[in-house]
Amino acid sequence: MVRRLVFRALLLMLLPMCGLVGADEIENAPARYGPWRSCKIGGGGYLQNVVLSPSNPMRAYAYVDVGGLYRSDDGGRRWRMLHGNWPARQGAYEVRGVSVDPRDDRRVMAAVGGQWSDPLGIFVSGDAGGSWRQTLTASFMGNGAYRWAGVVIARHPANPDIVLAASVEQGIWRSEDNGESWRACGAEGTYPSDLRFDRSNPDRVWLCAQQVRGWFGGQEKEWKTGLYTSDDAGRNWRRVTDTAPSEMLQDPVDAARWYGLFEGVMRVSRDGGLTWQPFADGLPPRTEGGYTSEGEFQSLAAGPDFVLTASTLGTFYRLRCGEAKWERIEREGLERIYEGADWFGPTFGAALASIVVDPRDPGHWYFTDWFAIYQTRDAGKHWRLSIDGIEATVIHVLEQDPTDPRIVHLGMADDGYFRSEDGGERFDSVGSDKGITNNVKCVSVSPARPARVYAVGPRTWEWESNQVFVSDDRGKSLRRSPMTGLPDMTAHHCDTIVADPRNAEVVYLAVSQAVSPGGGGVYRSDDGGDSWQWMGAGLPEGEQLFAHEIWSIGREIAIGPDGALVCISRDRWLVYWYDREAQRWVQARAEIDGAPNCVVADPSAPGRFFLAAGGVYRSDDSGKSWRRVLDSDVLHVAADRARPGRLAAGAVDGVMLSEDGGGTWRMLDQRLPHRRHNLVAFAGDRLLVGSAGSGAFWMPLPKRGT
Repeated sequence: MVRRLVFRALLLMLLPMCGLVGADEIENAPARYGPWRSCKIGGGGYLQNVVLSPSNPMRAYAYVDVGGLYRSDDGGRRWRMLHGNWPARQGAYEVRGVSVDPRDDRRVMAAVGGQWSDPLGIFVSGDAGGSWRQTLTASFMGNGAYRWAGVVIARHPANPDIVLAASVEQGIWRSEDNGESWRACGAEGTYPSDLRFDRSNPDRVWLCAQQVRGWFGGQEKEWKTGLYTSDDAGRNWRRVTDTAPSEMLQDPVDAARWYGLFEGVMRVSRDGGLTWQPFADGLPPRTEGGYTSEGEFQSLAAGPDFVLTASTLGTFYRLRCGEAKWERIEREGLERIYEGADWFGPTFGAALASIVVDPRDPGHWYFTDWFAIYQTRDAGKHWRLSIDGIEATVIHVLEQDPTDPRIVHLGMADDGYFRSEDGGERFDSVGSDKGITNNVKCVSVSPARPARVYAVGPRTWEWESNQVFVSDDRGKSLRRSPMTGLPDMTAHHCDTIVADPRNAEVVYLAVSQAVSPGGGGVYRSDDGGDSWQWMGAGLPEGEQLFAHEIWSIGREIAIGPDGALVCISRDRWLVYWYDREAQRWVQARAEIDGAPNCVVADPSAPGRFFLAAGGVYRSDDSGKSWRRVLDSDVLHVAADRARPGRLAAGAVDGVMLSEDGGGTWRMLDQRLPHRRHNLVAFAGDRLLVGSAGSGAFWMPLPKRGT
């Protein structure tokens, strides 16, 4: 024992000398990716599924609709992001399916892609996600309809080298060499939700296809529902019924019995899926509860002699094989600890997506839902949150405190406003008791009074921004502004708010819809956001200028340390500066190669502004004229409030840094897991970035003078 302790101590001393990892990195490895640290927020996207490794009881994989792929090496206690090893392309973080080779836990494949991107396809790894190769180009909808249902990659029960993948529109793909090569096999024009082999006849396969209307390849399309079958291990397919369950499961004892979920209702088939009968005795009736309801069911799983289902509010039911009535499992305990502290998260089991029974232990189950992964080891009596290391949220804004490097403000989709008191290492939820619960889009702080914090977000639980929030205690609490003088904010939205650096009572707001007095345009408040006056003279009246939707758009208004104002329009590719003498906006001389997406002022240089518009542009005359200082695909830019001349830019494949006001740039470490068009901010000698699906990250920067 003494020898082992001495060896470990020597190892921890020697590893840093060898240029590998430090002792603290060994203890906290899942949260570190090169120099990048994953911020501890606890925000979860829609966790789709947990995939256990048949050959390694400690290894599991999990995937998220917009947040990529994770691996756990300790039985689901901690998780590590794997998607940083994929190309940083649109749709590359949307995962629809994962399969692990039952003979080798390091051999894993993932079905990746989204409806708004060019087709991606199947990626294969032989080193547990350390590196990947794309072996198939096909369409998968990781964030599309029915993403919570079933599986779209299935292996032949008797020959794991035979793999089927169900893609959207192109149909079934078949591989006979463990995913290295693929051949199209039919069932074209379908939108798959589940793919299952029949264990009693391994050459029989079932495909559930759903009626979905959506966008595909830039066009609106409608797919029709149907149940398809193959009797030759996926080589040929035929449609056997006009309707199909969203998910189906074979009884673990009676192979002739299949269970299926039809629009949230349980049914059973005793003839291989040709006909279905109601089978809901013991389950509550279906209600109109939307995504979360005690009468809605959308997942199935099986143990050695039982079947499980659960409502979309996390109530579990068990059917013992051979019986005809479901029994409710009463939950007796729930532990919700994330990274050592109480978790802020929402309702247990909300929109429950998948259930997994450990084949080695019939009392050990996982389930995933809209925000999290939970585990039980006593057949559903006690549950434990299991998402340490998982950060799967879309970040809308990061805001640096102008005087305290420990304070960082953050707004995100679905979960709202958060603040950090340790430079971004951990963020805590704020304002949920006042309905500030989702989609805080923009935050602004004036150095004239850092305790005053402004934010914009939704009035109700919607993916929109139409309410102003104000704090007078550095964001610890927020109140709703009465917003007197603004137009009907149900019809209008506001994605940008910015405070005057000289006077914290003065604040500006970008309001969507057609520009007109009392309509869309720029508004100003002189009383801390309570009342507002239109100041849109000079802007193109009658035309939509500012963004209405919340996604991707950066800051649309910037104000310099001398009060100079600039605004941008992504939709119209326009830049304006404000003529304070004439009290009107003037269109800038800006020959830009991309849509303006974000504008910021240099807090240490009056008259200097930076614009992200395909590249990075700089103005030294208060926004009147612009020149390009970075030729790269950039959507977001930030200027450090504490260190003059330091800038960061979120580019298409990583984050870039300038220390000389944009004169020169360098790409930062590209081991950042989610590195496409990141939001950027500073906090002391740290750089923070926000992602569109993997939360936020930070890395240390060289201190002044080093």
